[in-house]
This record gives sequence, structure tokens and C-alpha cells, in this order.
Amino acid sequence: MNTKDHQKNIVEQFTKQASGYSSIRSHSDSLEKLIALSSASRKDDVLDIACGSGIVSCEFAKYTKHVTGIDMTQGMLDEAKKLQSKQNIKNITWQIGDVENLPYDDGSFSIVVSRFGFHHFLNPFNVLSEMKRVCKPGGKVIVVDVSLPDSKIKKYNEMEKNRDCSHVAALSLTEFTGLFEKAGFKNLNTDCYSMRIGLREQLEASFPSDSEALKSMIIADAGVNDLGINVTKTNDGYNLYYPIHIFSVNN
Repeated sequence: MNTKDHQKNIVEQFTKQASGYSSIRSHSDSLEKLIALSSASRKDDVLDIACGSGIVSCEFAKYTKHVTGIDMTQGMLDEAKKLQSKQNIKNITWQIGDVENLPYDDGSFSIVVSRFGFHHFLNPFNVLSEMKRVCKPGGKVIVVDVSLPDSKIKKYNEMEKNRDCSHVAALSLTEFTGLFEKAGFKNLNTDCYSMRIGLREQLEASFPSDSEALKSMIIADAGVNDLGINVTKTNDGYNLYYPIHIFSVNN
């Protein structure tokens, strides 16, 4: 798929997903871990890449001087503005834009963060390179996303492409490490946590190409874990446990 078609696909998908995305409670998990790892302070100007519904931007704004959130989907930015208003936060600017060609000068931000965006990027190296470019020397670049062992990646991507047709590919731990090295970063730090989402909650917030096939694929993986998300049967359904990794590095 070419870049133009892919971007159109993302906008269509996330315009539909906007309100449902914000309703998934676990999307607000571990924000305190992210803030702590960033060492955020009132001196910092933050850029949130593919900011979506503004969950990360609004959290950083509570601790920093200013946050800029950039995304290509107006529907998601509309949700972000609602969250900003609800939390009565003033120090955020929202912008529509292409994260492969950021409209900012070199060294404009002391913290550049992207959460849950990299699996949607056709050219993740280009995005990471842009994050490095706009980050100040000595600043911090942080990427948060699902990341799995190489052995789980193929099946996981098959599942996610059904669930969300704008999904490109999750990166394995090996691939993420290589990506940061290729971009010229050194001394990469990693942390991780598990994000629990109920199967019903996930399906209600998604627009899969084949919902029954997706549901069957996930249920069949309970106790098997070929998908890498530790599907677990409960009394009232199934829980999915997504392995989320935080990659942080000084610029």
C-alpha cells in the first residue's frame, strides 16, 4: 500500500474508532510509569507523536511547561480536545500533521514521545529519525508500543490486521532495538507492563474485517498463546494481556 492510501485508511479507521478508543480503560494504564521514566518537569516542552485521543498529551501537560500533540485524524483530535476540556488543561496545542515530516525545527522539544503509534507506520525508521531530529540534544525520546518475541509476531499481526485494517506490523523486541541503533541512538533503556483488555470491550471498540473469525482466533488461543497476548478465560468471558514495552533514550 502506498503512503497516500495508507494515510487515508488510518483516517477512516480512527475516525470510526475515536470515541471507542477513549472508552477503553486500560489505555490510561501506567501513565505514571511513563512520566517517571521521562523525568518530566516544568522546564520541558513535549511533543506527542500520533497523539490520538490525547491521553498521553493531557497527562504530560500536568507536569510540563507545554505539550504539542500531532495526529493526522481530526476525529481523534476532537476527542483529545474534549479530554483537555474535561481536565481543565490549558498548556496544550493540537495540530494535524504527517509524523514522517514533522513541521518543527530541529531541537524544538526536550521530550518527544509516541505511544501505540509505531505499529501503524509504514516507515517507522523515518518517524523515529524525525523524533530524533526535533528533540533537543540531551532531551529524551520515548516510544511505547506492543512488542513481542520474534516467534509471536506473525500470528499477532494476522490477528491485528483483521481487527484494524490500518495496522501495518508490530515490531519485535529485536526489531525495535535495531531500529533505535539504526537511528543513531545509544544506551537504549527498556521497561514493560501488561495491558489487560476484555475481549468484549476490545471487539466493541473495533471495526474488524471479520469479527467472528477474529473472536474465534482469540478464543482458540486461550492457554496456547501463539498470539502473544496471553488470552485467559474468566467467569464472564476472556481477557487479553498485551505486552507493552517502553523504549527510552537520551538524544
